[in-house]
Amino acid sequence: MFHDISADMHRVMRALEEQTARDQPSLRSVPVDVGRCLSLLAMSAPQGAFLELGSSGGYSSLWLSLAARARGVTLTTVDLDEKKVALARENVSRAGAAGSVQVFHGDALDYATRFEEIAFCFSDIEPPELNGKVYEKVIPRLVPGGWLVIDNVTSPRIQTDLLNRAQTDTRVDSVLLPFPKGDLICRKC
Repeated sequence: MFHDISADMHRVMRALEEQTARDQPSLRSVPVDVGRCLSLLAMSAPQGAFLELGSSGGYSSLWLSLAARARGVTLTTVDLDEKKVALARENVSRAGAAGSVQVFHGDALDYATRFEEIAFCFSDIEPPELNGKVYEKVIPRLVPGGWLVIDNVTSPRIQTDLLNRAQTDTRVDSVLLPFPKGDLICRKC
């Protein structure tokens, strides 16, 4: 999967990586290793919907598009910021991933309830404090073996309630990975 990334996608990914290095607060893209991890997890997901909450510039969408294309599914990604939606659409198109990714403008919490059988969901929304609500909306909709990955769970403020909830929730197995701002990874039992 990683060895088959097109030249166009490589160019768009590099441009987004450079833009993020210059201005992380405005774009908020995940690091390369997080993108690769997301793609691998999505590749192992069971049948069901692929959802991304918080598109930003489309960088993580491109990583997830690799798994979506290989699996023959479409990633639905949504962002509340119209400028980021436009940027994500442009980047997805320029990277040649439009056949695997649909970018929507809207509220992440609304989109989290539009699917009943979610196989993979990545949440990277602002403010991160809303991720507790994402968790409560997505976990019941995950299919057995489905994944929920939530970015930024330890920064800027530790989301202790969310982490405690995931660790004690008998519906999921979870782990907190110490990526730059903490990624909570949950798998539905």
